[in-house]
Amino acid sequence: MEVCEEAGHRALKRPAYRPYLPQCEAQQLDDDLWIVDGPEVGYRFAGLTLPCPTRMTIVRIGEALWLHSPICLSPALVARLADLGEVAWIVAPNSFHYTHVADWAAHYPEAECHLSRDLAARFAGTLPSARRLDAAAAPAWNTDIDQYQVDLGTFTETVFFHRSSAALIVTDLLQNFEADRIHNLALRFILWAGGSIGPDGKTSIDIRLPAWRHRARLREALKQMLQWKPRRIMLAHGKCYDSDIQGELHRAFRWAS
Repeated sequence: MEVCEEAGHRALKRPAYRPYLPQCEAQQLDDDLWIVDGPEVGYRFAGLTLPCPTRMTIVRIGEALWLHSPICLSPALVARLADLGEVAWIVAPNSFHYTHVADWAAHYPEAECHLSRDLAARFAGTLPSARRLDAAAAPAWNTDIDQYQVDLGTFTETVFFHRSSAALIVTDLLQNFEADRIHNLALRFILWAGGSIGPDGKTSIDIRLPAWRHRARLREALKQMLQWKPRRIMLAHGKCYDSDIQGELHRAFRWAS
C-alpha cells in the first residue's frame, strides 16, 4: 500500500483498516462532486502514532477543480483529474490536514493553495500561492461553495457546503469510523473511547477537550450547517452520511450543548 510521510505524520508498514475501495480513484457521487479514498498515514497523538485513512473531496466549478484535503499524489490520479478539469484550488481545511499539500502545489504550480489560518507559519515562504482561509468564501468559488470557519482555540476548521449537490464537507469536526474495518482491537478501543466510532461518531476527544470552553462557537457553526439543509455529509474519516442529516448533525455535536 502506498503511503506518504510528511509534516508530522509517519509512514505505516501495515494497513490498520480494511480500506474503502477503490483506492486512489475518483468516484463520482453527484454532478461535479467526487471523492478519492487514499492510503493511511500515521497521526501522532499523546506519544502514540495512530493510523488514519485519508479521503479527498473534489468539486468541479466550470472547468476548474477544487481539491479538499488532498491525499497522496500519484500518476494515475493526476491522469484521471486531467479528464475532469484543471486543478485550480488546493484546500487544507484545518489544523491537521496539510500532509500532502506541498506535493500537490509543486505538481500544480498555477493552483492556489488555501490554508487554514493557523498553518500560515508552517508554510511561510514555501508555498508562493498560499492564501489564508477566511470566514467568507473566496470570490473564485463563492457562487458554488459556501463556507464557515470554526475557531475552537487550539484547533480551527473550515466547513464547506457545495450548493448544487447539497453536500456538507467536514474534515475532523465529525468522524465516523466503522468498527468492523479496524483490524487492531486496541486501536478500535482507542477510537471508541475518543468518540470517533460510528454509529455515534463525533468530534474526536483530542479536539473536544481543548475546545470545551469554546462550545458556543461550535453551536453557532451547527446552526449554519443546519440552515444549509445538506442532503449528505462528506467526511475525511469513516463512512459518509446520506440520510437523516439533520438528526446526525444534532447527535454528533450534542457534546457542545
